[in-house]
Amino acid sequence: MKLKKFLLILTFIILLTECLFAEENDYVGFLTRLETTPEEFYMLMKNSWATKGWAILGGDHSTSKAKFFDTLMLMQMALDRGDIDEMILPDFVAEYLLKINKNYAPSCISNSGNMNLCFGFMKDNRALLNKWNSALISMRNDFTLAGLYQKYIKNFPKDDSYDYIYGINSKTKKKQNEIKFEHFKDAPTVRVAITGDLPPVDFIAEDGMPAGYSTAVLAEIGKRLKVNIFLVNVNAGARTAALTSGRADVVFWYEVNKALETQPDVPNNVILSEPYLEWNTFVHLQKN
Repeated sequence: MKLKKFLLILTFIILLTECLFAEENDYVGFLTRLETTPEEFYMLMKNSWATKGWAILGGDHSTSKAKFFDTLMLMQMALDRGDIDEMILPDFVAEYLLKINKNYAPSCISNSGNMNLCFGFMKDNRALLNKWNSALISMRNDFTLAGLYQKYIKNFPKDDSYDYIYGINSKTKKKQNEIKFEHFKDAPTVRVAITGDLPPVDFIAEDGMPAGYSTAVLAEIGKRLKVNIFLVNVNAGARTAALTSGRADVVFWYEVNKALETQPDVPNNVILSEPYLEWNTFVHLQKN
């Protein structure tokens, strides 16, 4: 009896140790924010969530910790390896990943108020920002933005062909949904950096070419401003460096909550355009 009791106590201690260890290593992943630490950003997010991190679908995030990743691919690899337990992403990105990867499942939904996608500029490039804003405002007013959103986000396929929407059509051998930019002779060139980390909005196709909603928006802006758009690929952690180095004049910027006085992802030398997409829901993805 004494041996049995000892074994029961030992088993309890082992289970308790495993629970404590699991709690200490319960991590969630975010794309890199440039002006905060993972811990500070996660606290800010949890305080803004309507669910306070406790789930509409289930789950307790009171003890979990955060990690930043410079690309969506790196974050997915970390989830697949078990280095993190969840990825926290805008709902449109989560929907995309769920359609192309059957190994993922939603674990929680959080509402974070009014989030925006914008473009970033250096502060000394306000003249280009003003022109950019004029184009975006006119596109919103004439419903061009709404039409592009419907085409490139809402009307995407509902099956596993989603992943190949911008690839080569197996029957016609032609590119599908290729976005073409108009070329204006003797016009200035504006270099725009995109990350490809928020598909199908900020999207890099299989052949390495930018595609998706943001690219379609850029093509329309170039047309309205009569400038030539040259696309540059960067990762999330290099957005400011792309501007300061002169590699890009404009950078696709993501997840801006304009209700906040201080933006955790906007350096002091960067200014933002008018938003061209708004949303308010984050979905937490885990492995099945």
